Amino acid sequence: MKEFMAVYVKWYHGVSDPCAGKYVRWVCILGVGDLQHLLLRHEFFVNKFDIEYQPLAIECAERWLQHRVQCPVKFDVGFYRRLSFVVAHNARLNV
Repeated sequence: MKEFMAVYVKWYHGVSDPCAGKYVRWVCILGVGDLQHLLLRHEFFVNKFDIEYQPLAIECAERWLQHRVQCPVKFDVGFYRRLSFVVAHNARLNV
């Protein structure tokens, strides 16, 4: 399993990993029910919201981001240092 850190995409994997929003072409259009799970993710961006489908999900995510900017919490750099591609890169540089 490759670790991707840029964009979080919730692909269809059957009922074991449900989408609280709706699936369109095997990709979850995130809804309000997905936000709690989304807050635990480490990716920098999210795919996919739809302003026409549950616009409250986008509004809540935006307010959460504004709160994080105004009231920052301690950033866990250890998570990113332990990623396999970071470890491999640092090993090549002898860091």
